[in-house]
Amino acid sequence: MKRGPKAQTDFSRRPKSHYYVLALNVFVSTLLVISGFVLLWVNSRVDQRLIVTLNNSKVDAPKDVQLADGSTTGTDWVLDEKSLDAKNFLLTGSDNGSCADAKSSTTGGIGDRTSLGERSDTIMIIRIDPSSKRAAILSFPRDLWVNIAGTTRQNRINSAFKSTDPNRLVDTIEKSFGIPVDHYVNVNFCAFKEIVTAVDGVKVPFLYPTRDKKTGFSVSEPGCINFDGDRALAYVRSRSGYRYFDTTNQKWLEDPTGDLGRISRQQDFLRRSMQRALDKGSSSLSVANSLLNAALKNVITDDQLTPRGMLDLAQTMRDLNTRTVATYTIESYPKRIGELSVLIPSIKSETMKQILAIFQGRAPLVAQKVVARNSNDLTVVFAAQRIAASTTSTSTTIAVTTTITTIAGPTSGDNANPLQKTVGVVPPDDPSCR
Repeated sequence: MKRGPKAQTDFSRRPKSHYYVLALNVFVSTLLVISGFVLLWVNSRVDQRLIVTLNNSKVDAPKDVQLADGSTTGTDWVLDEKSLDAKNFLLTGSDNGSCADAKSSTTGGIGDRTSLGERSDTIMIIRIDPSSKRAAILSFPRDLWVNIAGTTRQNRINSAFKSTDPNRLVDTIEKSFGIPVDHYVNVNFCAFKEIVTAVDGVKVPFLYPTRDKKTGFSVSEPGCINFDGDRALAYVRSRSGYRYFDTTNQKWLEDPTGDLGRISRQQDFLRRSMQRALDKGSSSLSVANSLLNAALKNVITDDQLTPRGMLDLAQTMRDLNTRTVATYTIESYPKRIGELSVLIPSIKSETMKQILAIFQGRAPLVAQKVVARNSNDLTVVFAAQRIAASTTSTSTTIAVTTTITTIAGPTSGDNANPLQKTVGVVPPDDPSCR
């Protein structure tokens, strides 16, 4: 009879900190359970994605591959343990007119594509190294004239593209350039628009009014412009019709670099999109859900890109500084073959050898150097970097922006830093526009 009240008295005298600890344990346990359900939900949804299988789904060791110029990649090198974490992602963009908005001014740039077949105007290798939190982009012009894997013929590289079976393109890239592909991601027009919309648009700085009547793209005033999905698609697709208004001469000037200029703008836009996704997706569940929805409906990946792997990669790369992402393009020179105007790969230069070595895994990923400039400096640099270029259709002198991207080179040997010009009219480096 006496023990009951005593026990009650002892219990009531326990320090309040005990209750705080108990409450904290309950909260943490609940949070873990909820997190577990969220992870299972994400996994189950990502498993609904469109997938394909790569024949060379895993590259265990570097291969001695003969390249398009007759040389080989060689095997006289050793990777350290951190380098083994780096992966190559083949990113392609495919035509799709099913999501064209009839009310949009950009619809004419897409047009009726039912009779054109499937094509890819965007072919990139994105190399990502989670251990160093670095990334680099290598673009392949669509008109590159290469040996098409599995055939005895040569053709433009985008003729090897098929969104639901990327193996011919994968093999073509490896055999022509010695670059292995670990994973594959294809984004069509619809997915691109939805991804841009999901992050509330992507901002791009412009120094001049710019337009392309072919795609419907138009920027009436200079400044930091936030693009929605429609305008962004018209912008990254702009090629031969890309023009800007020269305020000094009071005339519209064309970017005569064609597909190479478009590649430069696509690379710049991809960096900005990555930063926008990191800024928005990491802080908003609704944005992350919208990105996931866009991926489930219209993005194709390989089956080895597992849900767990994607979550781990996103978590590891959340602190990526996208301004230091180095961008490159396969160098080439124009040639006429029959009735076709094509680009012949030029990969014998020391610069291209060093660039290819990075994506072949024979050299570490490097960061692009960032030079901080204010808005006044940007205008001066843009004007100073313009060069005269004549066109065949007119005698008018065209102003073309060219920049030299300086990056840290390979740490081994006496190799010089890879330097490559960014050809075409591209946005200025304005970190405040994001």
